Amino acid sequence: MQQTPQQTIHELFNSNVNDASMVYEFNLLDRSVSQKLWSTAYYRDQIVDIDINTFRFFPSASATQSAGSTTTADVMLNLQDYCRHLNRLLDGFFMNSMSTLDTLAHEIFVLHTFHTTPSNIYITTARDMLLSTHVGSVTGALLDNELNKRWFTEFTPFRHCTTHESLIRHDDVTVSYDYLTNRYKLSRKIRLPDNPQLRPFTYSRNRIASDYCQFVSKNIERLVSKVFESVLKDIQRNAGRLPIPIP
Repeated sequence: MQQTPQQTIHELFNSNVNDASMVYEFNLLDRSVSQKLWSTAYYRDQIVDIDINTFRFFPSASATQSAGSTTTADVMLNLQDYCRHLNRLLDGFFMNSMSTLDTLAHEIFVLHTFHTTPSNIYITTARDMLLSTHVGSVTGALLDNELNKRWFTEFTPFRHCTTHESLIRHDDVTVSYDYLTNRYKLSRKIRLPDNPQLRPFTYSRNRIASDYCQFVSKNIERLVSKVFESVLKDIQRNAGRLPIPIP
């Protein structure tokens, strides 16, 4: 089975770098990128598969309707609980998806020689440092192109928002009850705001949460793969020297 560029880089670094602390740091970051990418996919799948009927229950005769709940016959649905779980999944998705790229940025720094390393490293930091110090870097050119694309500029505010606010309110969720199947269903698909940093939220883009998370996940996976491909090209252009020296 043919190795991926990430696996090839892993072997090259471990074989050619003698600094034990640097090798430790690289291996930790390399495995963390894969872990966070896996976590992003996990939360994406959970968001796609979440079923509102998981949050229905059959109360006792003495039970009273709780806040944020709706009832049909003897079946109750806790919308507030549904929204809490959905927000938790969205938090996990957006945090891990951006963390994947920022952890990748840390790995990029270990793979390259820099005069100084900033205390805070993000994917945009790695792009800026490559463009300023590793002139002609294939990786730097790739990041400069990708991070200026619309998908990334629109995605970034969601990561900032989930640090402070929730994206879904239970007041925004409407449901109906199907008496033939005895199941609840959403009256409309859950939407994300056009820009979560603007108040009040607007929804002109009709951005369906499950669809958008699949779209972002696909772009994150593609970008990570392309970065490892470009780093491997930069290593080969520098005669296999690691960390990649400043020109």
